[in-house]
Amino acid sequence: MSESQKTNIDPTTGRALPKGVWYRGPSQYQARKMVDGKRIRKTFASAALARRWLNEKRAEIDLGQFRDTSAIDRIPIRQLIERYRDECMLHRENDRIGHIPALLDDPVASCMAGKWKPADVRGFRDRMIETGFAKGTVVKRLNLLASIIRHAVSEWDIHMDNNASAKIVKRPEGADKKRNRRLVGKEYDLILEAMSKTEYPDDALIVRFAIEQGTRRGEAMALRWRDVDMKRNLLSLLQTKNMRTAKVQGPEIRPLMPGAKSILLEKLAMRSSVSDPEAHVFDVGSEDSFSLRFGRQIKKFGVHDLTFHDLRHEATSRLAKLFPNPMDLKRITGHRDLKSLDRYYQPDLSDLADRAAKQTR
Repeated sequence: MSESQKTNIDPTTGRALPKGVWYRGPSQYQARKMVDGKRIRKTFASAALARRWLNEKRAEIDLGQFRDTSAIDRIPIRQLIERYRDECMLHRENDRIGHIPALLDDPVASCMAGKWKPADVRGFRDRMIETGFAKGTVVKRLNLLASIIRHAVSEWDIHMDNNASAKIVKRPEGADKKRNRRLVGKEYDLILEAMSKTEYPDDALIVRFAIEQGTRRGEAMALRWRDVDMKRNLLSLLQTKNMRTAKVQGPEIRPLMPGAKSILLEKLAMRSSVSDPEAHVFDVGSEDSFSLRFGRQIKKFGVHDLTFHDLRHEATSRLAKLFPNPMDLKRITGHRDLKSLDRYYQPDLSDLADRAAKQTR
């Protein structure tokens, strides 16, 4: 008996194996099929599973739905994550430092692109929840993974299923709860007093600037004197949250608010020499050290459950009184769309009712 005849017999049953199925060893049955001159193959634990796979492939070919995944079966998700990090996240430092390592350290990164399943993504989600990560962080990392796969499919011709999509793997409930922390009572005065007691004289100024202009922390800290056009009342922001747009279209131009301009003029008046155009407007140290200092300092003065980013909510809500047209407001605050703007606009509902009452008199 020839070697081919021997390997086409199932030693477990002594019967001939189905056409296209070959015995390779204990619990190893390889299914093979030629498609467009190329052999596809896959090994299973039983002859029945191998035959089922062959039948599925024949049906896909007949329906024109066959997709050869042999190439991506050797590509780990890790490779896609690292490529996306290196090519698409050069200006997203926080995500590169905080979220990408979390993806790479999880077993989901070891899955092969052509073989991963929704269960792999659910496992990633559940492990994060069990570890104690906030629901918002879990959603952000799942969405980041989904974005990476979507980019791989559309830009790198990696034909794979996006099992990280929210349409396939459910996100934790309650993660999208909108934060609505605004300043109450004398908190603003307390914050300014607290930040005026630090070793950085600009700490209080940048707080005032954020309230008047509505900038993000990183935008205000990256601002240089060359970015300020006092004559035209404009700010030129190269470092924004949406760095991809800035990279393609250039710096984002925003109107300079009168209150923010007054703060900049005050800052200029404090200097004994002409400002270097390349110098940063505010000297407050690094972003992380400033945030840590801000949190500790305001707590000493009795202000709790408040982050520097909450000031952007406060600023947006205040500016909305001056700019009732949301499209105008969006150009000032730099929000990407109206949905994003809505998350930061938290008006006093009593004020809205009073305004309506005045208009109907």
